[in-house]
Parts: sequence; structure tokens; C-alpha cells
Amino acid sequence: MKALTLALFLALSLYLLPNPAHSRFNPIRLPTTHEPASSETPVLDINGDEVRAGGNYYMVSAIWGAGGGGLRLAHLDMMSKCASDVIVSPNDLDNGDPITITPATADPESTVVMASTYQTFRFNIATNKLCVNNVNWGIQHDSASGQYFLKAGEFVSDNSNQFKIELVDANLNFYKLTYCQFGSDKCYNVGRFHDPMLRTTRLALSNSPFVFVIKPTDV
Repeated sequence: MKALTLALFLALSLYLLPNPAHSRFNPIRLPTTHEPASSETPVLDINGDEVRAGGNYYMVSAIWGAGGGGLRLAHLDMMSKCASDVIVSPNDLDNGDPITITPATADPESTVVMASTYQTFRFNIATNKLCVNNVNWGIQHDSASGQYFLKAGEFVSDNSNQFKIELVDANLNFYKLTYCQFGSDKCYNVGRFHDPMLRTTRLALSNSPFVFVIKPTDV
């Protein structure tokens, strides 16, 4: 009799224990490889490392050959006292000039550059005292060509923090740059414009984006 009672007690105990194989409710949901841990994605350099806010990097064409090399600050307008034009170096092996990328929110907690979020860009190069602030990126209309060129100058904050880095290829860490109208969700690709008069490739708003990779300056 005691043996039967003990057997019934053990059976009832096993029945009352939670059964993970048949339970429909699991209060703890672990992340899986099919679900991103966050809705925001960090921008990665060619080494797969996160791009650090305020760090120095090169933005180099992802296309070799006719694609050219990195971005440079050039002095194409001889009427201007400061260099203000952003060009693509014709040399594939030229990484261009160092560029600093900073989140436009100016959040002191922002240590990583995130894709699809507003960023400010500036060249981090030596200039004369007159042009020391003429390195911030913005978009400027050129009446002669009808183009909206990417320019470097003393742009106010609401004109220089409207750029986003957008992911093009996650496997190769390819990116493109978009420019969004202030106070609007309408954005445009920043692409190449070959200037036949100056025989150089400049960056301007375009249907086709300039696809690039990001290199740390210590490469």
C-alpha cells in the first residue's frame, strides 16, 4: 500500500512540473540569428569594425578602375579664396583626404556612427587661418550647370547635418550617401558628376549613388 501511494505521488509530481516540450508560453525570449538585436545598424569600415563618431576616416570609391579613389577637397573655383569642391580622386590608390563623421544629434553618448541616421561631415585637413572653418559639408546649387554640388564651407547646422550613410551591400560593407531636404523626408542620392570643363569628377545630387567603402586613416 505504501509503495502504491509513493508511486501515485511521484506520478502526480511529474505531471505538475512544467513541460518545456509542450508549453505554449515562454516568458523568456532569447534573441535569435533571424532577429536583429536593434533597429539601428552601425556603419562598418573595411575591417568590419564600427565607425567611431568623431574619428578620422577615408571614404573611397568601392568601384575600381573608372570608379576612382577617395574623396578630396579641391580648389576648382579660382574666384574663391578657399578650396570648397569635393572631388573623387582619379587615382584608385589614392585614399583622399581624412574625413570626420559626427552624429548630427550631438549626443555625447553617441560613440558609434549609425546607418540611416543624420550625420555631419567635414574634412580634417590643415588649412590657412582664413579657411579653417571652410571644411564642413553641405549642398549648394550651381546656376551655371544646374547641379546641386556637394561643397565644403562654413555651412550652418541645418544645412550640414542632413546627410545619411545608407547600407548598399552588407557582405562587402558598401555604402552610399544621401541628402535629405530640411524638414522633409525626401532624400536624394549623392553621386558622381563628371565636369567636362574642369575634367574632374565631382559629387552632386544624382539618381545614381556614389558607392564607397570606409577606411580608417591608419591603413
